Amino acid sequence: MRIQAIRTPVIEIGSDLLEVFRSSYPGNLAERSVVCVTSKVVSLEQRRVEKLSEVVLSEEARALSPLKYSKNFERNPGLAELILRESDRIYKGHFVYLTLKDGTFIPNAGIDLSNVPDGYAVLWPRDPFGWARQFREKLKSAYGLNEVGVLMTDSRCTPLRRGVIGLAVAYSGFEGVDSQVGKKDLFGRELEFTEKAVADCLASAAVLVMGESGESTPFAVVEDAPVTFTDSEVRPGELNIDPRIDLFAGLYDSQIFDAFSKGKKHERAGYAAGPQSAEDRDDR
Repeated sequence: MRIQAIRTPVIEIGSDLLEVFRSSYPGNLAERSVVCVTSKVVSLEQRRVEKLSEVVLSEEARALSPLKYSKNFERNPGLAELILRESDRIYKGHFVYLTLKDGTFIPNAGIDLSNVPDGYAVLWPRDPFGWARQFREKLKSAYGLNEVGVLMTDSRCTPLRRGVIGLAVAYSGFEGVDSQVGKKDLFGRELEFTEKAVADCLASAAVLVMGESGESTPFAVVEDAPVTFTDSEVRPGELNIDPRIDLFAGLYDSQIFDAFSKGKKHERAGYAAGPQSAEDRDDR
């Protein structure tokens, strides 16, 4: 497998990512390539950018206390409101607000203040699987391809592990999960549970090459990736697991199962459900 990071000019709000890619990638895109793209530049293309000082604060946002690595809410007054709006569920931690967003745990609902002008915030992309599917069709048309994959990436932390690794936000054109159930191990025993998170593994490899800071390499092209290409439409959430059978299920409170299954918005783990008293707010 070969991965090539693609350097581009600084991507502006509203930039056409297909044109940016075509002007930055040398030569033709090979059949059965996977094009990786960071979620942040997708958000820029979609204009998912907010000027923090112009975000109207709710009373709930005003009561949300800042945490060590959630930035200063006084300096960035709209950040608390955006975290509330963008999260499916919020958990107050020691350093950041750990949030449930589209079935994934991520700090501060994926809102990012880096690599954007001071005073602005970039939100997670809108309809990431739909965007990946449409971008794949554009690549097929532009390069005359039959089989090509698209993988949107971000970074995440893993419990009790240091550093960030790649995360597949969305993908199209290949199978994101490869079940090993029923296959035999070296001693002939059938596997009962093992599944390979193909999209996440590929995202980790791509993010390692693309970098995390000022590299200006928001794209990567993967050739000879060990993936199964398909024209089948990806079901959003197929990488997610029912929290009731998750390996970490013992760490979850009872409310997260309901929040995950019903997609409830703005419930606060550890906070009282429904209207909260002044005492509850002081506990934050």
